[in-house]
Amino acid sequence: MEVSVVIRRPVEDVFAYLAKTENETEWQTGLIESKVISGGPVGVGSTGQDTRKSMGMTTVTHWVCTDFEPSRGFSFRVTKPMRFFASYRLDPTPEGTQVTMSAQPEGFTKLVWPLIVLMGRGQYQKNFDSLKRVLEV
Repeated sequence: MEVSVVIRRPVEDVFAYLAKTENETEWQTGLIESKVISGGPVGVGSTGQDTRKSMGMTTVTHWVCTDFEPSRGFSFRVTKPMRFFASYRLDPTPEGTQVTMSAQPEGFTKLVWPLIVLMGRGQYQKNFDSLKRVLEV
């Protein structure tokens, strides 16, 4: 699954905003809390958790940062309750910054991934549209 958006802001500004997990509740629907639990800022090896409410259920997701390149992007592996790998890539454009999020399932998550994509792609794009609105204010 892949979604993207162009934001009329410099790459450095967009990356700085995305690198702070506490900002995620401002643009992701249903996200109650996102925090680094290993301490310090996000970087390779950092661990964290997100708490979401969707369809009346609260879910806690655990993740570990696997790649972190300032102003270029970062990647993380979600380890619970489902397993998948996701990355955010930032590319400069004449209009500002293109942000692309891609995600690939791992393990048993591959079995339900088509359903997740079907149900989630539209919401991920809406979240990216919200990210654009927040950063272009």
